[in-house]
Amino acid sequence: MTLVFLGVLVSFAFAQGENILDWSLCRGLDKDGLPLERVDKFTTEDEKVVFWVFLQEVRKGEEVKWEFIGPASEFYESSLIFEEDQKYVGVKGELNLAQNKERLTPGKWKARFYFREEKLLEIPFTLLESTIAESKSLEEAVKKTVSLLSEFGYQVLEVNVTEDDQAYIRMTMASQSVDQGFWNQIGLGFEALKRIFPEVPWLLVQLVWKEEYLLSFQVKASDFDYWRRGYLNSDDFWKKKVYRYVYNIKERKDVNAQNFYMEKFKVVY
Repeated sequence: MTLVFLGVLVSFAFAQGENILDWSLCRGLDKDGLPLERVDKFTTEDEKVVFWVFLQEVRKGEEVKWEFIGPASEFYESSLIFEEDQKYVGVKGELNLAQNKERLTPGKWKARFYFREEKLLEIPFTLLESTIAESKSLEEAVKKTVSLLSEFGYQVLEVNVTEDDQAYIRMTMASQSVDQGFWNQIGLGFEALKRIFPEVPWLLVQLVWKEEYLLSFQVKASDFDYWRRGYLNSDDFWKKKVYRYVYNIKERKDVNAQNFYMEKFKVVY
């Protein structure tokens, strides 16, 4: 699955830009050291902001550095010195949200990346305030979740749990194609359900497309946790652990998912 990071303006220094092969902001890396997802919005209840960069031709003793600058002049940095020459290497800098939660101001932030003492990347991202974990009731948690997801551009239609102990969330599909935004919406839906219903064994995200089709994505909560913690690579998670179903709302019948995605979006599953 090839993922493209869209919607972020980047200030790029071209003098050494040929050393950068790829980069991403994300919430974590999988077991192969690749981004779990590529995003430019985070919440104060996320664990961290990860700034991942894939480099080529680095030498022993060279240093890379990251800076995170907040709207109230908050400043955090991390660095790494290479211990050996490497042809290709992925490196990451982190802003620990969990440890610094009380000192971080929600709003517009900047992340910068330096290599050989030159700033090569400057990336804006948004930090949204979230207090779902502090909710006094399930109803309050659901209400806060709906409000938070609206900040990401997602319209929530329903959040509930079934009689067979499966949590589900139904949203209007934000993207009109199977792109990075599409996968981000599903992943954030899984995350929202896990936060509201921490003990439920199955999670189900449903996207309504053009008021005609219901696209369902079902996963074991344990598999979602395994992926979120980086112990499962993203390709295996989305292709082998997440089950897809399609339902025609108007005709009230199931649709072959493989044929549907090929016909409507020109993608193969």
